[in-house]
Amino acid sequence: MSDVSEEYIEQFETFFKEFRDDAGLFKLRDRIERMPLEEIRSLIIDFNDVRVFDPSLAELVEDNPEQFINAASTAVKNVMKVVDPDYYKKVDRFHARFRNPPEKLALRKIRSVHIGKFVQVEGILTRASEVKPLLIKAMFLCTKCGYLYEIPQDKGYTEPNICENQSCRKKGPFKLLMEESTFTDWQKIRIQEMPEELPPGQLPRNLDVIIRDDLVDIARPGDRVGIIGVLRSVPDFTKGRLKTPTFSVYLASNNIDVFEKGLGKIEISPEEEQEIFNLATDVWIHQKLIRSIAPSIYGYENIKEAIALLLFGGTSKVLPDGMKIRGESNILLVGDPGTAKSQMLQYVARIAPRALYTSGKGSTAAGLTAAVMRDSDTGEMTLEAGALVLSDMGVACIDEFDKMRAEDRVAIHEAMEQHTVSIAKAGIVATLNARTSILAAANPHLGRYNIHKTPAENIRLPVTILSRFDLLFAITDKPDAEHDREIAEHILKLHKKRDDVIEAPINPVLLRKYIAFAKSKIYPKLTSEAGEQLQEFYLRMRKAGEAANAPVPITARQLEALVRISEARAKMALRDEVSIEDAEAAIRLMKYTLQQFGVDENGRYDIDSIMLGQTKSMRDKIGELLDLIKSLEQEMGGAVPISKLITRAEEAGFEPPFVKRAIDNLQQSGEIYEPKSGFIKRISEA
Repeated sequence: MSDVSEEYIEQFETFFKEFRDDAGLFKLRDRIERMPLEEIRSLIIDFNDVRVFDPSLAELVEDNPEQFINAASTAVKNVMKVVDPDYYKKVDRFHARFRNPPEKLALRKIRSVHIGKFVQVEGILTRASEVKPLLIKAMFLCTKCGYLYEIPQDKGYTEPNICENQSCRKKGPFKLLMEESTFTDWQKIRIQEMPEELPPGQLPRNLDVIIRDDLVDIARPGDRVGIIGVLRSVPDFTKGRLKTPTFSVYLASNNIDVFEKGLGKIEISPEEEQEIFNLATDVWIHQKLIRSIAPSIYGYENIKEAIALLLFGGTSKVLPDGMKIRGESNILLVGDPGTAKSQMLQYVARIAPRALYTSGKGSTAAGLTAAVMRDSDTGEMTLEAGALVLSDMGVACIDEFDKMRAEDRVAIHEAMEQHTVSIAKAGIVATLNARTSILAAANPHLGRYNIHKTPAENIRLPVTILSRFDLLFAITDKPDAEHDREIAEHILKLHKKRDDVIEAPINPVLLRKYIAFAKSKIYPKLTSEAGEQLQEFYLRMRKAGEAANAPVPITARQLEALVRISEARAKMALRDEVSIEDAEAAIRLMKYTLQQFGVDENGRYDIDSIMLGQTKSMRDKIGELLDLIKSLEQEMGGAVPISKLITRAEEAGFEPPFVKRAIDNLQQSGEIYEPKSGFIKRISEA
């Protein structure tokens, strides 16, 4: 090293030994002394501390960030040699890693003037390569004379040109001695702009990052990260491998900060934390939070309450046998056109601490879960995270849920219940976290919701998907003089820019921080009193299904949903325990959902309408109709005329519209077919 470098190394050594924080403690000296105990090789340094201690030393980062980092890392090693000689001998390399560098850049603000600068960028980690060994010091052997060379590999793979041994002076061949060379870990990742920072109509920008040594594998796809390092450039190549005048930039990382899961970049000051606690003591806190959800949208109190509960979420649990129970809820809104479903989803995407909005029409299975991509530089297969992985510990808002292709929709089954995304493609077998709540919106199959049909008939979604939603809401647009007048007044006031119309009890900025604080700090437990309340409701509902030919009114899946909803309501008030009032509120919402979707034509609760797509009474009637078709086949010796079936069914007490609808359903399910126009026949007798 040059004399200048030695000078800076000495300045850093002095900084480490003498710097005191505001409390008068030796901040960095204490950290270095703890490094052997914690078995770490990196010293985390706040750049602002360097600036306070020695402004001239901090100025070096502007002119030569590489020298700045190398001098600091060498100084860490020199101080460690004095502090703990044994640990110094044990560890090959020590690192100085910085936080709060002088320049923080948005990904789309990176320009050519920033090349060679020490900067910090933030984004979502979308792709990570496998960890590879990187050669940093190569030991070569001249096979002619046995002369040894140590060549640094900081400028790419470099071999000796000619043997320096005066008695040899041959041009090789040279052998790389792997055992005597020095390697370090290497990984390439890609980060993408945060969704909330993306300008409307713009594609998200990406940046490749090279990480080394003890930084590898500390972040996974889906994590939100802040990366500090030096921007570098590399020439682009065309398909013919010819150099072009353009260059691509990448970041040689010095440090990585993984933001706390679920909080993203949200910072809560002590004053805001006190304001949050003050809000939580308000007896009307639940009503205030509910009225703060999409205040510009009129009505929908039950739906807004459910959305508020989804934003806070329940408590995830890991049982002693390793089984995991999800704490996040899933909600489906099914409604007529023009009922503000999309606006509610977009509001949630803006207000949730970590959320993504996507439309089902433009989403694929790979885009929602994860994709296996080929790296353009190395040609290797890498894993790229999709929307559900990127919204881990947050909310995924999926609009136009019914417009998704069936093969794409199947991909989210695992994420909805198990909260993982499993990939087994191109030799990559991996399981990624997708601990996300799903808020989906769908339109009825025939344009408007028909309350006389089952959910499966209305929205044509697989019952395997429907059963994974904790709460389902049907939004119907029915003319009502008084209600229509109130909506009209509300909409017209909005267009007049009346601020008092959309004034929320809790402003959106504080609401976002309130949700983030509750999700990260509050983990309510179910009390025995609340548990008894939920158990009593569950057993009472189940008892109604014990009678002969009675439908099954509720299952254990709904009981788990009740627990999640109760915990979320306790979390809304920052309480550590679930109260009886929380359990009663959860039961009320569950009853509201069941009355909309889980009631048969006789007014009895029947969860099969959600779980199986048909109520028990409907299945029984279809079974009777199939028996009638069978008897007619035997009577007529073959296919049955549809007109004859309708006449005979009407005599047996079946209404013609039901028979026609049942024939369509049986044909779709493959139980009957039409051998010729106007005739049907059972598959089993074909």
